[in-house]
Amino acid sequence: MSTNARTGSCIYSPNPYYMIQKISIGFRKYTDANFEKKAQSILICMTGNPAFSSPIPTLEELQIAIDAYTAALTASEERSKQSVVNKNQSRKALEEVLRQLGLFVMYVANGDAAILASSGYDLTKQPEPQHLVNPGLVMMKDGITAGTLVVSVKKPKGSKSFVHELTADPIAPDSTWLSVPGSRASFTFQNLVPGKKYWARVAAIGSNNQMAYSDLNSRFAQ
Repeated sequence: MSTNARTGSCIYSPNPYYMIQKISIGFRKYTDANFEKKAQSILICMTGNPAFSSPIPTLEELQIAIDAYTAALTASEERSKQSVVNKNQSRKALEEVLRQLGLFVMYVANGDAAILASSGYDLTKQPEPQHLVNPGLVMMKDGITAGTLVVSVKKPKGSKSFVHELTADPIAPDSTWLSVPGSRASFTFQNLVPGKKYWARVAAIGSNNQMAYSDLNSRFAQ
């Protein structure tokens, strides 16, 4: 996002990772004074904007709502109870006009981030794509009973489920792995041969069928 000195934030440099973009039509985060500035900025950005030739509500309606709010905001500086009530009512009315206009903007833009940003509204933050990382070295320890091994990894960010795998030593490219899927980052393998060495690995599964394997580790069953 780049900044235009006249309009504040009407220029946008697209990010290829963002596929569906929206704008924020809520204004609670703005103080009264900053809300007035934001409304004025949107009016400036929308005026003469070729992407929005016939906005609904009209820009005339937006200007009227801004003028009413500006007058009420100035009057509220005297801090009388009625002036504050009037200011709050005017702000609510202006927020509603901006909300309706924002819905129109999103309808016309149809997800186009550059068109959305040209309206002067704030773009909503889009989540960065989540990529699974290697869970690290698989941890192995003796289970409670003989012939059991507990296999686990630290849960990587973005993981949804896991596949715990175990194979007997010696390990080779054609080794047959016992695979057990589950939702937890640890699993206890049972019915193992005491004194025999086993190798383990764990695959973390994320969204969009992402899979990341841990590093191998080995341990003798007790």
